[in-house]
Amino acid sequence: MLDPQLIDKLQKKIREILPELISLRRQIHSEPETGLDTFNTSKKIKAVLSKTSMNFKAPLLGSDLIGEIGEGNTIICFRADMDAISHEESSDLPYKSLVPGVMHACGHDGHAAILTGAALVLNEFRDHLPARVRFVFQPGEELICAGKTMIENGVCDDCEAAFALHGWPGLPAGSISTLEGPFFAAGGTFEITVHGKSCHGATPDKGINPIPTAAKIAMGMQYLNDTALRLNNSLATVCVFESGHLENIIPDTAVIKGTVRFLDQGLGDIIETAVRKLIDCAIAEQNGIRADLKFDISYDLPVVNTKKGYLAVKSAAETHAAWIEASSPTMAMEDFAYYLNGREGAMFQLGLGEDYPALHSSIFDFNDDVIGAGVMMFCALALDYRA
Repeated sequence: MLDPQLIDKLQKKIREILPELISLRRQIHSEPETGLDTFNTSKKIKAVLSKTSMNFKAPLLGSDLIGEIGEGNTIICFRADMDAISHEESSDLPYKSLVPGVMHACGHDGHAAILTGAALVLNEFRDHLPARVRFVFQPGEELICAGKTMIENGVCDDCEAAFALHGWPGLPAGSISTLEGPFFAAGGTFEITVHGKSCHGATPDKGINPIPTAAKIAMGMQYLNDTALRLNNSLATVCVFESGHLENIIPDTAVIKGTVRFLDQGLGDIIETAVRKLIDCAIAEQNGIRADLKFDISYDLPVVNTKKGYLAVKSAAETHAAWIEASSPTMAMEDFAYYLNGREGAMFQLGLGEDYPALHSSIFDFNDDVIGAGVMMFCALALDYRA
């Protein structure tokens, strides 16, 4: 438990730097970068942190930023993602995205600003740190799963524990929520291409229409979700159906794309087998039809919070924020799963507001009012860490 006088000093320091953090967050928001191309974002953050005693490490992927504050053999890792997504922003914010077709719709600008703030504050109170803190600003969380590569390259080899947060619409602003065990899903994508034979729409007997078979597959996927998959905390959702371009031409192909999510690591192979059987049954009903399946489980680990990590977050939240026990895991994917593989720690949600715009929506903007709460959580986790 932190000393009340230390808490007061922490809160005062956080209030002092909030304008700087909000400014940084909005700069990152207006100049979003995707994938591994987060070089300018890293530079913005490093420019702020260069005034601290942070010991910067060599980047592992070129565009990442890694630094440490404190001393000792025990190391804990705090991670924030920095990348934006390919999505057009439709807001009228004065700091809206200046990059066409790219925006921070998942709140990574807020995550990066919060972790920057935690580093600024903990630098002032480094003599109170019971462990060394490694700050990891990571690119490529969206779709690329760069967290897996960061771990393979050794970013956490000597770390005892790891923590991260994710801004979360639907929770009261500034509240903290998580649970023990699986919390974010593993998963990936699928693409099914149904091959037929093109012909004039007026002479369907001269060709083979792939659309009815593809529609059966899509409906079968929905039935699979409503029956077997959801019983096992998993899903395979159809998100794209593409076929044809003219009203009087039967196309050669129909393409179905979507996402797969699951909370038990072993379910990926089971889901793939079920989808293949569904496809085989559908194409068997029409002569001349064939189908190809691409099944890519790139995020093959769910985020699994350890008991110790969960209790650390809960204790900090009950003391310094508003604690809400999560009722169930989310089916969103997160490559922070790899940071927790084989070590203590947890990921937690930071409430953005109960009626806040959804993640990945075109009007999403991180709630600046909760940045201070996020900074305080990281500070409390670091200063009150028990090996």
